[in-house]
Amino acid sequence: MRERICKIRITNHQIFALTVGLTNGSAILVISASVAGLAKQDSWISMLFTIVFGFLEIWLICFLWNHYPGLTFVEMIRQIFGKWFGSVITIAFLYFCFLSDAQVIWYIGNFITSQAMLETPPYIVNMIFSATIVIALLYGLEAIARSYEIFIYIISFLFVLSMIFVLPNARIENLQPVFEEGLIPVLKGSTLLSSFVIFPFVLLIMIFPAKADNTFKAMKSFVKGYLWGGFLLFTSILISVLVLGSTITANIQYPVFVLAQEINLANIFTRLEFIVAGVWIITVLTKGIFYFYAGLIGLAQLIELKDHKKIILPLGLIIFVMSGVVFPDATYQSAWDSLVWPFFAATFGLILPIVMAAGFYIKKWVFNRHKG
Repeated sequence: MRERICKIRITNHQIFALTVGLTNGSAILVISASVAGLAKQDSWISMLFTIVFGFLEIWLICFLWNHYPGLTFVEMIRQIFGKWFGSVITIAFLYFCFLSDAQVIWYIGNFITSQAMLETPPYIVNMIFSATIVIALLYGLEAIARSYEIFIYIISFLFVLSMIFVLPNARIENLQPVFEEGLIPVLKGSTLLSSFVIFPFVLLIMIFPAKADNTFKAMKSFVKGYLWGGFLLFTSILISVLVLGSTITANIQYPVFVLAQEINLANIFTRLEFIVAGVWIITVLTKGIFYFYAGLIGLAQLIELKDHKKIILPLGLIIFVMSGVVFPDATYQSAWDSLVWPFFAATFGLILPIVMAAGFYIKKWVFNRHKG
């Protein structure tokens, strides 16, 4: 299993492209409404705080990369916490990956069946995208990474273009007054954003730098991808509030999609919302693939399976079934995303890496004490 994984190599530009996709993921279309509900017209400030806070998460990930070179996140867990306790934590981490993957597929199914194909059963859409993820992983991580090298330029161009087209409808008074309700709502919005944007970065440890040619250059590409992905997300939140206002943004499920419906340039460029939808589906698929791949490789390493591709199809079927029952409806999903998800994601995306970094220093201190 280790030899097979090590044969996969990811270039620095591919790391950049995959990081941009992971940073945006489900957040670019879904999260604007929830953040506007918390921080209102200061949502854009919440995103700025999130970008700054993200550097702490990046430091944690780079710390683990540097001190456990060549190991995946699951291998680090088992090395730090030991075989048995590490296996228990690994199982919990795998549950996090597979459950999150089912949620991502649910987001796509709900979006398409509520905004475009109203009479199509959600399980049909879920089945198509579950199959897409399975087929992508059967082709392999390198094929996925190469495709995203192209996708990232298309995504960036179309998204920036749609934001420029909608800019004439912006009203600066929608951002005023600044800090009307103080700093706390802004920090709450930033925490929610972090759970969607920052904490999932832990999935990257299942891929980089074990498959990167140069750890230092991989880190630079990671940071560049994070900054560009953060800029795109910041732009979507800022333009949503500028054009729709915080109240409307908070009360509709997909504000960026509605935002694109406002585009009407000389009656020529209209109905561009499906460009935004296409961009979102590609980026959210990135996150779905990351969750699935992290769970897949983690499970294969846990049970010491030699070929992880043997379990892709059965796991894909399980994820498809889970995607149909993970949320009973949009109201439950909204409550989960706001009240439970930030703590759930922080447990594996922030607290666990902090404990692992602390565990490294404790083991080092114990070793030096016995040596002395």
